Amino acid sequence: MSGRKPRTLVLHGDGVNCEQETAEAFRLVGFEAEIRHLNDLIAERMSLDELSRRYSVLALPGGFSYGDDLTSGKVLALKIRHRLGWNLGAFAERGGLVLGVCNGFQALIRMEVFGKDISITQNAQGKFVDTWIKATPSGTRCAWLRGVGTLELPIRHGEGRVVFAPTRKTELLGKMERQGMTCLRYEGDPNGSEEGLAGLCDPTGRIFGLMPHPEAFVRWTAHPEWTSQPGRASAPGQGLALFENAFKEASHVLG
Repeated sequence: MSGRKPRTLVLHGDGVNCEQETAEAFRLVGFEAEIRHLNDLIAERMSLDELSRRYSVLALPGGFSYGDDLTSGKVLALKIRHRLGWNLGAFAERGGLVLGVCNGFQALIRMEVFGKDISITQNAQGKFVDTWIKATPSGTRCAWLRGVGTLELPIRHGEGRVVFAPTRKTELLGKMERQGMTCLRYEGDPNGSEEGLAGLCDPTGRIFGLMPHPEAFVRWTAHPEWTSQPGRASAPGQGLALFENAFKEASHVLG
């Protein structure tokens, strides 16, 4: 991919509904972004080698893929793993970046990208949550969050509570914290997620999943209180910083 402008593959599929906003966020910072339907990729038998040659980033947007049948993100995860045969860890090892937002994060968890004995389930309050939250990054492992301070972003999900197998929770958390994987935590408790986890990254720091929607706040005017500060109307939203980090990293890999 040397000498080429960084490209992002934004995955689309039945029930995915944030692909346009996600692609636009990548384009705003300099990526070429292509939206492709999962079924087309399966029909073409796009291999991991081809994915790595053509794209710097794979993005799994938010939505309700396949109606969240069999629990949220599971059908999408099964199709990526078994119909496409993609190993996202191998993609990251080759220099690729992966972003999973909301439903995309749920799919990454179902693919065990962050390890076994980690799951995601219904919010503790038993209902859909649609609000704005604050979340604070920790550590320097995650390439998407380097230099980023506390974020204010929207959440909109019914299944966002990250949970651990009770018998292994202490062991898993200790290991993940040492590896810098517990990289984003809520301020407050919007859904009962254990340890306040709003997002996770893999041990390389290149695969990042989170429940809040950074693509929904790349312009200040998307904030519900933007009119109280009209002088900032042309300012970027806080979510844009994640995509800027991805562009810097992808450009570095391309040389």
